[in-house]
Amino acid sequence: MFKHKTLLGFTALVIIFGMTKVVFSQVSPEIQLGARGVMSFNVDDQSGKTASAVNDFSDTSLLTGFRQKLYNNFRSQLVIGFQFPDANSDLGQLFFHQIFVKIENRVNILKMGRSRVRSALIEFPTLRDDDALYFTDVLNPFSAGINTEDNQYGNVLEYAHIFKKRFWLRIHGEHFTESPVPPTMVETNFSLNAIGASLQYRVPKSQRWNRPILKQIGFGINNFLTDRRGGFSEFEQALKNLSFSTIVNIKSDPVYFWDVRHQSTYNLGFSEFTRIADFASMTRAKSLATFTSLRFLYRKLERPTAQLALSFGYKTFPDLLASTDQLQIVANGFYRLGENFDIALQFQYLKYNGDLKELFGNNEVRLQAGLVYSINQSWNNQFDDRDSLLNLEHGYIP
Repeated sequence: MFKHKTLLGFTALVIIFGMTKVVFSQVSPEIQLGARGVMSFNVDDQSGKTASAVNDFSDTSLLTGFRQKLYNNFRSQLVIGFQFPDANSDLGQLFFHQIFVKIENRVNILKMGRSRVRSALIEFPTLRDDDALYFTDVLNPFSAGINTEDNQYGNVLEYAHIFKKRFWLRIHGEHFTESPVPPTMVETNFSLNAIGASLQYRVPKSQRWNRPILKQIGFGINNFLTDRRGGFSEFEQALKNLSFSTIVNIKSDPVYFWDVRHQSTYNLGFSEFTRIADFASMTRAKSLATFTSLRFLYRKLERPTAQLALSFGYKTFPDLLASTDQLQIVANGFYRLGENFDIALQFQYLKYNGDLKELFGNNEVRLQAGLVYSINQSWNNQFDDRDSLLNLEHGYIP
């Protein structure tokens, strides 16, 4: 009799433990790990300066994420990540560029925290996302221009709604980093200083092997609000930037693939700025920037094997007293040596005219040879890859 009671008790414990395990397994979060190492040897030759060679590991990043099923059809995500900033920045050794919480279902996305601001509508095939920053992104008028990250990351409050799986409407409020005055100050005011919206048509990834000619097209607007330090107090209107982007598949062959990417950004500016003396006046002067890439991608066994891209950027400032513009040419190639491990070679040429010569010189040539290694791992998988951590990072093979 004692043996039977013991056996029954043991069986009950096993059943209870099993039921507890099932309950907990339903609420256990998915754990994500993402990392990207970007290492390049840069040779720069800028007019008026001595040529330099730099071992550059900027934009190398590490991210951790946690995704959780919620009640009904919603799910949540927490992401914490840091990257190594540019060598000449004043951000220190590490910069926390991703710290946010997101809640979403199939058609609604709410995001709060620090992340990539909506300063660009699409990605271009450059080694780093700031290689063509002055042409591809809306520039931060609150920044002193020392850190490229000031134009790319900030505190965000963003809501997105997806219509019919192809139309993305985003409404965002952001706090762009304000360069402290004096430099020893620490920024403590994180109130919204920019608001905007965008509408994009995007072909779903599930249709990537049935590519239509038009892959993506979109419009966006960014409004920078009054500077709390009075920087815009003499003006009666916000600083507005309008953006247009498109991606066209000119040859949608799944093995030998060609596409064209284009973005134009029109900064309405202020008529009071008729010359450029520093970064602040450059962001406030009326301007038109365009950037276009022609990309060839070779896929072997449905995986990217090699990519070649040629990009051209042009920016003009029509209201300045002196005729001022700038242009950039970027040519690069990537080759996959192994799973998630690529070798890269990139050439850049920049030319400055008018007032920009005083800031940047006549021209600049940069040659970069690099290696890129990416890691994307998850445990307790529960979801698709729409929220992959590496989707937050720059896609040099977009």
